[in-house]
Amino acid sequence: MNQVLSILNITISFGINKAVNNFSVELNQGDFLALLGANGSGKTTILRSIIGFIKPTGGRITLFGTPATTRTYKEMRKRIGYVPQTAHVDFRMPISVEEVVSIGRYGKLGMGKRLSPYDKDLIQKSMKDAGILHLSQRPIGHLSGGERQKVQIARALCQNPDLLLLDEPTANLDLGAQSELIDLLEKIYEHKRMSILIVMHDLQNLPRKCNRSIIISEGSKVFDGKLKDTFNIENLSYIYGPNTHLVLRSLSNSME
Repeated sequence: MNQVLSILNITISFGINKAVNNFSVELNQGDFLALLGANGSGKTTILRSIIGFIKPTGGRITLFGTPATTRTYKEMRKRIGYVPQTAHVDFRMPISVEEVVSIGRYGKLGMGKRLSPYDKDLIQKSMKDAGILHLSQRPIGHLSGGERQKVQIARALCQNPDLLLLDEPTANLDLGAQSELIDLLEKIYEHKRMSILIVMHDLQNLPRKCNRSIIISEGSKVFDGKLKDTFNIENLSYIYGPNTHLVLRSLSNSME
């Protein structure tokens, strides 16, 4: 099976503060991995190091079999779809959903390039896959939070990525929108079988299609295994602390 991502013993420090400590992981083609942990545990820092926004102070990252360096990241990013926790879009701008989604295609081609019929078809297909084709001409500022997040997912899909990275995609959404978004991600995974790495801290919204989970605590990996083995008091205590018993009871009820 082809290896998509390899992280070997990376350390990331900000000044004297060590945000990530000796972290390693491998992700193969078709894997769906959940990176779990409390707020501030280092999850997003790891994700941003994969995309090349943060440079590790130690260790090595390999993407698609090639060591990730300043020189190689430009081409590697074209194979990665990235959905940040906060969209880098000014929702006051008078631009349509389709125009925002097309940004993902320009990320693959380079700005200034003319879109081919294939590119335009892929933009339409990405909106359809994300369930927003009917919103294609709607101004981006006229969307709900859940619809905006689907736009960001469509933008990432428009790059036709081999690896999809999502940072807390359900954050700040109401319960209905959260459930709808997770269902969408599971359908995308079933249909495309791309490698997915999703950062989460709310386990009640964890996609059941995940075949593996990793728990991070204070920048270090404390659990790496199958999703079904995640839900015990010891593991959940790294995420929820003194509220672990309440969360475990709630999770048990929701999974019945």
